[in-house]
Amino acid sequence: MTPREETGRLRTVTGTIATSDITGPVLSHEHLQLDLRWPARPKLAASDPGRWLDEEKAVQRELNTLRKEHGLGLVVDLTCSGMGRNAAALARISAGARVAVVAGTGVFTEPFHPPFVREVLAPGTTAPFERTTPQPPETPRYESRHSGESSPQYDSRHSAGTTPETPRFEARHSGGTTPQTPRFEYEGPSAVDRLAERLLAEVGFGMDGTNSLPGVIGEIGTWGEAPTETEELCLRAAAQAGRYSGLSVATYGRAGLAQLEILTSAGLAPERVAVGQQDRVDDPAQHRKIAESGGYVSFGTLGLAGTDPAAVGAGVRRVLDLLEAGHADRVLLSTGVSRMAQVARYGGAGFGYLFETFLPALRAAGADEATLKTILRDNPLRWLTGT
Repeated sequence: MTPREETGRLRTVTGTIATSDITGPVLSHEHLQLDLRWPARPKLAASDPGRWLDEEKAVQRELNTLRKEHGLGLVVDLTCSGMGRNAAALARISAGARVAVVAGTGVFTEPFHPPFVREVLAPGTTAPFERTTPQPPETPRYESRHSGESSPQYDSRHSAGTTPETPRFEARHSGGTTPQTPRFEYEGPSAVDRLAERLLAEVGFGMDGTNSLPGVIGEIGTWGEAPTETEELCLRAAAQAGRYSGLSVATYGRAGLAQLEILTSAGLAPERVAVGQQDRVDDPAQHRKIAESGGYVSFGTLGLAGTDPAAVGAGVRRVLDLLEAGHADRVLLSTGVSRMAQVARYGGAGFGYLFETFLPALRAAGADEATLKTILRDNPLRWLTGT
């Protein structure tokens, strides 16, 4: 079993800190470095030359200014594998801005899955492996280099030079005439187990060849309107890694209820899930269902509304609907910067959009300061730590 962080502790890219060290607001869904210009599987998503973010100094200056002017205490960077994550750059930005940064492990949506995701699938099929006979799941164990205490040992069945057993196909024939479809059999851990092991390796030993440890799993989810088989596999692996490590999960995509159902059916507590992109979903009933289930409703790309009064007003109404329904403790807010054009240096609203545009509109609509403190600080810290 993975070593869990103590209650009330956060894993940041520069070390573990107490939640009490975070006294100001939290941006719960941002990207400080990102590259989604060309998908790994072009047929599944169009390329976009503007879909990238790679300017450390400009980002660092913005965060430093937000710390000084608005007390910004923490940024959750949800740039995981397949999205151009750069853990070393995140550590430099955090240190330079003097703002704590929590980074994510996991894999993004299917068009941007790194090669190792496809490697866990059987050749010629998109369905996940399953064991040939039911077996109780084994608990992954590892030793973290970053914990001064004695920790359980991690035993990856596919490390130390070993190779998974070659998959075996069995063709069965009916009456010696027409062959049936071959049934794939794999003797060993399932695809979910194997992918979870990859995530847990980063949890225990660091990201991108650095000593920086992830403090959240995500963002992980769906590119289309519903999860594909492969995306469901990745969500289940995220749930398994979250259960073993104690890390929470952030999702991406419009299929929020489906994502939450997959994660919770795989054993992850709903209060460990931030269901993302809900500001892009005009469905108050879905938002209430997520909150009633115990999950967090993440309005994490508010900056996309720009200064259009109608778009800003729609976002405010979505938040107020949850507040009026008694779900203030299940709301997360963030700007959601994800490309260079959105950075202030290049004419965008920048990471400060939440503070300078959206919050004034929310206050004008009647949100009080105590409620805003709950939403901006208490909620993201409870989500990240599971407290």
